Amino acid sequence: MMKVRPRTLPIGWYPESGRECQNRLTAFIAGVKPLAAGAKIYGGVMPHAGWYFSGRLAAQVFYLAAQSGQPQVVCIFGGHLGSGSPPLLVMEDAWETPLGEITLAKEMYQPLQEKITCAREYPGDNTIEIQLPMVKHFFPQAKLLALRAPHSQQAVLLGQAVVAVANDLNLSLLAFGSSDLTHYGPNYGWAPKGYGEAAVKWVKEVNDKKYIDRTLKMDTAGVLDAAARDQSSCSAGATAAAISASTAMGAAKGVLIDYYTSYDIMPNDSFVGYAGIIFTG
Repeated sequence: MMKVRPRTLPIGWYPESGRECQNRLTAFIAGVKPLAAGAKIYGGVMPHAGWYFSGRLAAQVFYLAAQSGQPQVVCIFGGHLGSGSPPLLVMEDAWETPLGEITLAKEMYQPLQEKITCAREYPGDNTIEIQLPMVKHFFPQAKLLALRAPHSQQAVLLGQAVVAVANDLNLSLLAFGSSDLTHYGPNYGWAPKGYGEAAVKWVKEVNDKKYIDRTLKMDTAGVLDAAARDQSSCSAGATAAAISASTAMGAAKGVLIDYYTSYDIMPNDSFVGYAGIIFTG
């Protein structure tokens, strides 16, 4: 009997119906500048807040990657794991979305675990699920490999292992990291620069910029270090794994598509940073 993982996030995170998802995604990518002819994308990084806040940016990353090519497997590295966790692997056969079920790349499970030890991932975290309707919409024929990457060197090894397995099985692949940036303010118990527009400016121009700059340089060690030192990402392992996998496939640099914060959508003393990045040659 096929095991299908059900939706767990409430409707406020992303729409309930397939038609509403499609309408929202069409609006999100309206006016996006196309890639240069022949541009090759290997993966990227996108945020994972509810679609109201960061859906536009995540959709643009997926849209641009889809213009570069349609892979057989889309790998999403989620996060929200500390340094002591092993990688977590979603092990069902398919995952429910409003646009229909996504088939999971279960042929990769055993070979992957022969290269790196993973524990089972259980439902409830948002970092992967929030992306699923976008994967289904922009890559309708692709299978999904879903993993959560810890904030450690294991994330780098995980990215390399995923690419090695895809190569062994002759599967084309795109690799994305699902990562939000600085969580600032009383909701997160961290406000070193006070409140108001000066704090927002510091997050944008200093704290998040350090993390983004390291991501654009494909610097996995720098990403992990910046997040640990500056609290500049809740899911640095996801970014590091996506960088590692994309580098293994041939990527040489990151390109920033856009950056903003939840403060720009809804001003508040508590806010989160969002970056959309693609990895290219």
